[in-house]
Parts: sequence; structure tokens; C-alpha cells
Amino acid sequence: MFFWMTCIAASVALLAIGAGGGGQDWRFAYAHMAVAALVSVAFALIAIRETRALAGRNASRHEIAAVSAQFMGLVWSWCALALLTTYATGILSWKEWWLFFIAAAIVAGLCLFFAATLKKDATSGSDDETLLTLGRYLSMLQLGGMIVVVIGLLVDGKMTRFLNPRPGWEDWAANNIFFFGAIALAAISAAALKGQSRKPGP
Repeated sequence: MFFWMTCIAASVALLAIGAGGGGQDWRFAYAHMAVAALVSVAFALIAIRETRALAGRNASRHEIAAVSAQFMGLVWSWCALALLTTYATGILSWKEWWLFFIAAAIVAGLCLFFAATLKKDATSGSDDETLLTLGRYLSMLQLGGMIVVVIGLLVDGKMTRFLNPRPGWEDWAANNIFFFGAIALAAISAAALKGQSRKPGP
């Protein structure tokens, strides 16, 4: 976990630098987008790799679901910290940032709590299907929701808003975080659902 927190902190710092310069130079805005994309892809690829590795080792479904939930929690934590660093410090201005920060922080906490509970069940050898069923439904809900977010941001033209930011409404940095974070969460959710369906045992 220390490794991941260090990576998240480093990427958030780079996002802050990109956000700070984006208002004056479009190249910084593109750098911000690139960092958000790279971090999200890394989260998704590593989560998928670990999920497949666990399934290949015949790990329990609780253990597979726990790893997926943990990565979901890390992505939500990254989103929350990136928003906090960008807008609470005044690097950019966006009046509604705190609503999305609170939502991301709450979901991150729930995902990490869910992961810890699943790990406890995996350690004890529990065959309780309740948490697994709940996890499947939540993964489906998250997958659908993240697809809607990605499509919505593209259709509304928000991914190019940095080219003409409105004073006091500099949400282009948040849109980068939302867009690529949603892609990562959708990929992790899909991998979690596939991993669960491929593992019929306890």
C-alpha cells in the first residue's frame, strides 16, 4: 500500500503542475491530460493482471473480489486527492469541486472497506455469497455508470474545454481526471465481473 500511496502522491503532484501551467500554456494542459491517462491505464492494467493471476492460481472468489475492490478504491482515492490538490489550493477555480471530492472520497472509503471485509472472509475461508453478490451488482452498476460518464464528457465537448476556459469555471482539469478515472474504473469493473464468472469455486 505504501508503494501505491507514493505513486498516487507523485502523480497528483504532476497533475498540480500541469493544472497550474495549463491556464497560460496549452502544452501544460496536454501534459495534465497525459499524466491522467498514464496513471489510469497503469491502474487498470495492473488490476487486470492481478485479477487474472489470482484466477489462474485458483484463488477464492473472495480474494479476487477483494483485489478488484482495492484497486477501485485506489482509483477513487486518486481522483479525490487530485481534485483536492487542484482546487482547494487555488491552483484552478471551480465552485463545484468540493461536491465531487466528497463523493469520490466516500466511494473510495467504501471500496477499501469492502476490500478489507472480503480479504477477511478469504482468510477465514468463508463461503458466504452475500458479499460476492453485492460486489457483482456494484461492479455492474459502476461499469454502466462509468461508460455513461465517458460518453457524456465526449458528447458535451468537455474534454477540450481547456482550450477556452471560463474564469471561475476551470473544470477542464477535473474533466481529465473524471474521464480517464472512469475508463480505469470501467476496465477494473469489467475484469472483476469476468474474474468472478470464471471462478465457480468458493
